[in-house]
Amino acid sequence: MPRLGTQLIIGIACLGLPLCAWAKPAPRQNVENEEAYLAYHSPRQLDSGLFQNAWEASGSASGHSFGYEKILVGLEVRGKELIALDIVKSETDYLIPIEQVFPVIGASFELEQGILTVTVPGATVEISARHTYRIDGQLWMGLSVLNEYLRVNGRFDPTKYALTFVPPWGDEKKQQPTARTVPEDSIDYRPDSFSLRQFRLSHEVDAKKEGGPLDFEPQSERSDILGSGAAAGGSWLIEAEKSAGSDWRLDEYFWLKRTERSQWLLGKQTISPSVVAPTVTVTGAQYFYSNQDIPYDPYQDISQSRFFRELGSSVQKIRGTAEPGAIAQLYVNNQVVGETFVRLDGTYDFGEVRSESGLFNEIEVVILDAVNRTELERQNKTRVSSDSLLNKGQMVTSAALGKKGNWLDPDFDDEGEAGMFLYRYGLTDETTVEAGYLLDEVDTKTAGIASSLGSHFVGAYRSAWRNDATTQQLELDGTGESWRLTTFVREQEAGFSEQEVTDTTTANGYFYYTPDPSLRLELIGRYQDRGIDEDRVSFVKPGVFYSPTNHLSVAMRPDFDGSYRTELYYRPDEDSRFRVTHKPDEQTIRFDHSFNPRYQGYMSGRMYKGTIGDRNYQNTIIESAAGFYWQPEDWTRYDRFRFEFNHSNQYGAGFFAEYRTQVMSGVFLDLRLRNADPQFDGGFSAFARISMDFAIAGDRLVPATRRNSYDTQGTIAGTLNTGSDQCDIEHVSVLINGINYKVPVQDCTFYLERVTPGIHRVSLDGEFLPIELVPDSQSYIVEVGSSAVTRIDFDVQAKYSAAGQVIATDGEPALNHKVVLLSADDEVMTTTYSDQFGYFRVDGLVNGRYRLQAIDNQGNVVSQRDFEITGDFLFDVNLTIPAK
Repeated sequence: MPRLGTQLIIGIACLGLPLCAWAKPAPRQNVENEEAYLAYHSPRQLDSGLFQNAWEASGSASGHSFGYEKILVGLEVRGKELIALDIVKSETDYLIPIEQVFPVIGASFELEQGILTVTVPGATVEISARHTYRIDGQLWMGLSVLNEYLRVNGRFDPTKYALTFVPPWGDEKKQQPTARTVPEDSIDYRPDSFSLRQFRLSHEVDAKKEGGPLDFEPQSERSDILGSGAAAGGSWLIEAEKSAGSDWRLDEYFWLKRTERSQWLLGKQTISPSVVAPTVTVTGAQYFYSNQDIPYDPYQDISQSRFFRELGSSVQKIRGTAEPGAIAQLYVNNQVVGETFVRLDGTYDFGEVRSESGLFNEIEVVILDAVNRTELERQNKTRVSSDSLLNKGQMVTSAALGKKGNWLDPDFDDEGEAGMFLYRYGLTDETTVEAGYLLDEVDTKTAGIASSLGSHFVGAYRSAWRNDATTQQLELDGTGESWRLTTFVREQEAGFSEQEVTDTTTANGYFYYTPDPSLRLELIGRYQDRGIDEDRVSFVKPGVFYSPTNHLSVAMRPDFDGSYRTELYYRPDEDSRFRVTHKPDEQTIRFDHSFNPRYQGYMSGRMYKGTIGDRNYQNTIIESAAGFYWQPEDWTRYDRFRFEFNHSNQYGAGFFAEYRTQVMSGVFLDLRLRNADPQFDGGFSAFARISMDFAIAGDRLVPATRRNSYDTQGTIAGTLNTGSDQCDIEHVSVLINGINYKVPVQDCTFYLERVTPGIHRVSLDGEFLPIELVPDSQSYIVEVGSSAVTRIDFDVQAKYSAAGQVIATDGEPALNHKVVLLSADDEVMTTTYSDQFGYFRVDGLVNGRYRLQAIDNQGNVVSQRDFEITGDFLFDVNLTIPAK
């Protein structure tokens, strides 16, 4: 059932006079329980006499029911629920009120001489009026007819109880107010010109046991401080760290402001004009311009924006946020190249990853459950924009200049200036050319061309000249319905880079073919020659992935060095999983089992060749471990606990323990203890970290929910003014352009992140509020800025009801008797009538004294009583009148 506000329910039209006699859906706050509320929205049988074909309007109705049902549903357009409306379910179709639906989906119509002329963006469609119905004077049409003539891809989704449309025209962004369509004086709330949006401070200590039981010697200490916010219409971020014995060091600092076609960046950055040119760290300014609009990516954050911060660079810092304690796997072109655990603060980092193909790299991070290694989510980090093809006539250019290196580093050594210029132009939609220049101690010139080759392939050639030497790179990427190809060849002459004293050649190739969903055949090749025999790699080998059932899969493919890696997965049931991995010099096995939602256990073993102690020869090292995880059933809690017992023939028996908890709002504690852990060279050590992480909403500190300060999207935050010091509200429903968002509330302050910068219409819905709280019904025009917080305060007033019965002195209920409600000043507030059983109810009462009066047909007061509302609903507020 869609979630509906009171204002939507009031606007629902009645279908004919017989329907108007039925009880209308009551506001949610007037219904005593959820079950009663849902009962108002159940499907109802309709009298088919209400139906008239619009073409044969003179036809008489039979007055009999043929199984038609009226259903109250939500209307979704491109996945966003916009309004609520009634539709009619017949035996074979759904009838839709087009007068309500057409304005929402961007259509209009005229009905003349039996022809319905529908106008949509880019087309006009004529539909015979024989396909329409007139119900209580309104035009209705079958959903199948709309799909046939307008191609709106409409369907009724019973799981959502919603009518969904995906029209083949327009964009939902055009339905939202924008800065160009909203007058400046009509904006109710704006972000501050300067603000600190988020603040994080943490300190961690890694210590090793020395001497007595509690005698620990700190091995390392590290502190971090991070702040982000908005300034002058842009986003800023400062991140600093301090290690023991050293001064504070600024690691990241920049200010970024973008428009639809340009962007300024001031601060630390990494620049390069091409993927075949060196990268240089610069502290200075960078300007980017395009003669065509650059689409805004709402999921792009300023820490990962290679398009602007490292334009044309093949080095990427792959990092992000995910479920703390999970496993993050890095895939480059469908091959696993790295794996790491998500830190307890919810962040992960793969460091600098060099993408060897600058044209297209399919980069994806897969988040796995740490216990059963089931997939939780996929995060697409594929290289796009700077290396993709431009549109015909599109021109982009970027220029940067500044001091080489991290200027604000205490150990900064002035190495002069550095800069970059890049120009790219779309000759056609299929071909893009580029030229660039890197200003450094040794200047670099670059040139390149990229072009689509038919409908399945894209190729590129790039070259760079430096030190009287050349680097050339040829790339070819292709994809089809069941296959994928990516390959490149790079040749670099000696002297191009200072560390390269010989010519080098590198080539990579990957091809897969999927003849069946359960089978993938692969061909993987790699060639690397740096003039050193030990570094020479050359192979072309097949690989295979086969999963005949959902419980079994096997994969065999070559690793980076060409040696085969074989993996077997077996899942006997949903709670258990085996994984066996074999490599020429290493074998591992792991078993995971989930006892219940809170406890998961595992056992693992590993055997490989290595040295033990000071021995100078290889031994077979065997490691084994068994442990369990604990996590609360409430996944929003930060608390976790893990314990592992391990053993190896190198260090003996040991253990690992990890515990984390939220000490108080915004304060987090992480603890780890390990002894003789084979992954950390034995010994007993301890790790502790205390961190404070707060979002800043105006003059209030709000415990951060995402713990991610890099996001350039905006935030809407505010206070719910309930008129009381106590606030037991956990969530509130905020509507942005008609779309519902469930937002957490702490101390009556809500904080909604990841709002696209721009102009939005914002209002408060009554969902998730206690039954007595009535939200502010007004909507506001709100401006949201990049990395900024816009404050809105909503008045949420507590209102109650009083109910009773009008009873005659002889005990009989008084039917349809007039009841008047007066205020403490004897002013008439409302008038109602008792129902067929003598019951009545008055709503919308704030705390205070009131008076009820029973009025007879001559207007005389025949009974009255006083009552008082003190923070609760009242019942049995009865009135006794004389018997007739």
